[in-house]
Parts: sequence; C-alpha cells; structure tokens
Amino acid sequence: MAKSLSSILSQIERLQKEAASIQLEVIDRMRKEIAKYSLTPEQLFGEPESRSARPSKPAKKASKARAAKYADGSGNTWGGMGKRPEWLRQALEAGKALEEFLIGGDKRKAATSTRASKPAVKATRKPVAAVKAAAKKRTSATKTARKPRKTVAAVAPAAE
Repeated sequence: MAKSLSSILSQIERLQKEAASIQLEVIDRMRKEIAKYSLTPEQLFGEPESRSARPSKPAKKASKARAAKYADGSGNTWGGMGKRPEWLRQALEAGKALEEFLIGGDKRKAATSTRASKPAVKATRKPVAAVKAAAKKRTSATKTARKPRKTVAAVAPAAE
C-alpha cells in the first residue's frame, strides 16, 4: 500500500518531536546527577586545552625575534628585514649613513655587503632590435660595395 506524502511528512514531524523529548529527558537527568555530585566542567570534559580525545595540531613555531642590527641612541631598533622604520628613514633623509646605526662589530661587514655601498652599474647594452638593424645596414652596404657593376658596352655596328 502506497503512503501519501502528507502522511510521511506527519510521521517525520512526530518522530522529531519524540526525539526532542527524549533528549530533554536525558539532559534533565544529567543535570540532576551533576548537581548531586557537584561536578565541574573540567571534571567532566578535562582541561580546556585537552577537551578533545584526538591529539591537537602542533602549534606553529613562534617566529624568531630577529636580533636588532640597527639602533639609534633613543632606544629605537630594527632587525634589518622588512620596511625600514620611520625613525631610520627620517635619519637617512637628514643625511646620516645607514652604517652609523649598526650595532656591534657589523660596521665593516655592512660597508662591504650593503647594496647602498655598491656603485650602480649602468646598462651599456643596446636593445637587440637596434643591434640587428645596425648589422643589417652594415651587411647590405658591404654587399653593394663589393659587387662589380654590370656595364653595358656600346657595341658599334661591325663595318663590313
């Protein structure tokens, strides 16, 4: 015998109500037992860090605090990575050199290894298209100069 859609939906609704009432009964019994024995959430579920039975994901390693490489006399420091701090940018704009702010014995090393101390190398190469065009002009000029010109000799009628 085929059931109608409305009878199936009413059956689902009745079963959901029954499941909800069973859950409420269980929760009520648990609350009574917890109160009877004065149980705390930590006793029931463990410490907040270890609530789950499975092992937790390993914590990400804390990034190493980069040791200060540059400092001014006011207590400002910078590790040398990332964007330069405002205090250092202002000092450099005022005419000071980056090497003046180095901490410890790094002054010689930084003088030879910083990009600022290296002279800029200018590009002296011509663009490829310009080089090819110049080579084409040279070859066409030399070809025409080397080829002998054809001359047509005027032929006089033969005297008979």
